[in-house]
Amino acid sequence: MSIGTEQSIGERRTGLILVGAAVLCLVGAGGLLWWHQGGAIFNDLVLTTLAWCF
Repeated sequence: MSIGTEQSIGERRTGLILVGAAVLCLVGAGGLLWWHQGGAIFNDLVLTTLAWCF
């Protein structure tokens, strides 16, 4: 293997780790909101987002 190949594999792995960490943070934040506020916060969030987009 050449050094360039090892760098691209390491960069790809680092990117996947960062994306996975971001997804876990979003899921954790959503879980905390659900536990604290209940389902109403998600209904309001979805409706507000859709209204803002359209």
